Amino acid sequence: MTTPHPPPVPAARHTPRVIPELGRLPAAHWRPAEAAAARVLTLTPVGAGVHLGTGTAGQPVTLPAPSPEGAGLGVLGESLFGRLFALRLLGVGARVTAATRVPDKWRGLTLAAGDRLTVGDGVGRWPERRPSAPSAGDGPQALVCDLRRPPSASLADGPWRTVVHVARNPPRRSAFWAAARTVVVLDGQYAEVAERLLGPGAGAFVAALRGGEIAVFRDGRAETVRLDLSPGENALLTPGRRQRPAGG
Repeated sequence: MTTPHPPPVPAARHTPRVIPELGRLPAAHWRPAEAAAARVLTLTPVGAGVHLGTGTAGQPVTLPAPSPEGAGLGVLGESLFGRLFALRLLGVGARVTAATRVPDKWRGLTLAAGDRLTVGDGVGRWPERRPSAPSAGDGPQALVCDLRRPPSASLADGPWRTVVHVARNPPRRSAFWAAARTVVVLDGQYAEVAERLLGPGAGAFVAALRGGEIAVFRDGRAETVRLDLSPGENALLTPGRRQRPAGG
């Protein structure tokens, strides 16, 4: 018995695409969405910069560097943060100079960064290269200092340069700290110093920090942030510390 073949399917007719004349389209009037609908899609502006951590609402928090305007950043805390910030600046294409009292602790980072990181015991004639935009010339220049004496405030003036001073108790009447656009406080124990630098409100804000939280002061406001530190970063920043083997 022969199975009948199905009838052939006619080929689809190609309909040419008609492009409307824009001058004849009706005007569209946009109205604010209802509150319930507005919550479906929310666009939150996020400042560009080096990632720092996570805010209380789960949003990423960045520090404004490197930037076309230049930036001075003061950090109340241990020198580890200086190395962390240097690592992240290297990751976005900056050349970093470290003026440090603990050069041995920069060893792992130096091996990873090569000639893009210079470590010394003083500021010297920084910047030795002309700061420029990423992928142009020598790129952005950054100075990370954990010496007792802060860098000159004028070093942060100019495009594509970032100057960071890390200290537990900066000297009084420091021009650098007075001009710093951003201040990061790494622990509640620095509440008294924060109050001296930024006022009573800042001291109370820092005193209320819980374990693992840091404070960021900029543009007249304060943020509570949880610092993000990956295992790979931790291995580079703490040389000599034995890493626990996987599964051990």
